[in-house]
Amino acid sequence: RTKGLIMHKVLQRLRSSDAGLSLLEVLVAMMIFAVVSLGVLQALVTVLAITRDNRARVVAANLASQEVDLARDAGDVFALFDDTYTKTLNGDVFTVRRSTAWVPSSNTEASCGSGGGTLQYKRINIEVSWPNMREGTEPVRFDTLLSPDDRINDPALGTILVSVLGGSGEGSPGVSVGASPASPPEGAQSLSTSPAATDAQGCTFVLKVAPGNYNVSVSRSGYITDAGQSAAPSKLTQVVAGSASSVSFNYDKAARFNVSFVAKPSPTNVQLSKDMPTSFLSSYGVHKSTATSSSLTRNLDLFPWRSGYVGVAGNYSAKPEDPTSTATYCASPNPALWAAETVEGVTYQSPDPVAVAANPGDNVDMTVPMGLVDVSAIPGAKLRVTSAAPVAGSEDPGCTQTVVLNFDALAAGKTFIALPYGTWTVERQVGAGWQPVGAGSVQSPIVGDTSSVAGVVTVDPRVAP
Repeated sequence: RTKGLIMHKVLQRLRSSDAGLSLLEVLVAMMIFAVVSLGVLQALVTVLAITRDNRARVVAANLASQEVDLARDAGDVFALFDDTYTKTLNGDVFTVRRSTAWVPSSNTEASCGSGGGTLQYKRINIEVSWPNMREGTEPVRFDTLLSPDDRINDPALGTILVSVLGGSGEGSPGVSVGASPASPPEGAQSLSTSPAATDAQGCTFVLKVAPGNYNVSVSRSGYITDAGQSAAPSKLTQVVAGSASSVSFNYDKAARFNVSFVAKPSPTNVQLSKDMPTSFLSSYGVHKSTATSSSLTRNLDLFPWRSGYVGVAGNYSAKPEDPTSTATYCASPNPALWAAETVEGVTYQSPDPVAVAANPGDNVDMTVPMGLVDVSAIPGAKLRVTSAAPVAGSEDPGCTQTVVLNFDALAAGKTFIALPYGTWTVERQVGAGWQPVGAGSVQSPIVGDTSSVAGVVTVDPRVAP
């Protein structure tokens, strides 16, 4: 009302006087015009945005409907997989995502390596999104169900669902799968036809299988499991009539790790135990590699986990979280577990371990650090070291397992032996027996104000910054 009165007075002034408008009146008129114009502009922008979004939504709905029709027209429901692609229409780039999952008799989604019950139909979900979607706008989603044209279940037979995943978590396609009667077979029979190789999602289905116990195996040249097995790994499963059993494998093309111990390049005056294992730590657990060579370099094939590995010399195993647990462990070899310590104003701590990752089929270098113990005082001796209780003040995280490493007679020019981090009892062979070496024969610095014990050495990973 106030705005109307002002405009009315302005019009009266124009009719009754030739003096024109004052500066104040012009400013007020311009402000009113600006407010009205902004409101109109905002309304126009909103209408245009809604119109554009509605147009894009109609196009997205048509794309989703088209994708549903294509899925329903698929000749083989087993060959219908997850898929994502883009399509440009009217200047907008639409992303179409198709996800699939079998729905068994239990009415819960079952991937190829999990779930059970009788396979009934396949759920297809289509989602279409586009850039510059209005805030709060949801993508267009369509769902449908597909039933196979042929009967895939038999009340007297069962199904085996097989999943093979690679180090990235995605399916490993093209892997050969087999299933043979186990011992005892409990009614299992040899398959009349070989199962199909894994599809793009790493899945395959063994249909109409006689009930019983089966060994399900996978194979492909150059591939390896997460446990380091390469020669046709297998798993046992039981098939029940009218139901499905699931088997899953982590199986991918091996990555070659070129390991250098102590440092790269390896020193020439160091001897390594020929029976020392190496522990490879990943976010999926610990993989241990045994050895029969004293070489300071080894080439190892490992499963290509995307997160990579941290190489630790020795037989590492984590300390139980439960303080009342009586399980044995060996935490000493892991330098990350040694607590930092300040001595005379200097802080000693272990370098942060760096994980090394490799893609399937790649070759990568890895350095596994170790401690060096001077044995120049006992040249040519055959040595044996055994894990020992930590020396007071050493901050050694401990090793309750009995770990023994053997060294052949020290070769000429070898003045050091390489040891995993931890506390060790060092013995030398004397005749047919073993005797601890004297305190002056081997020495290794211990962080803190402690003294070396005769025959016992602490290999400490911590260094001053």
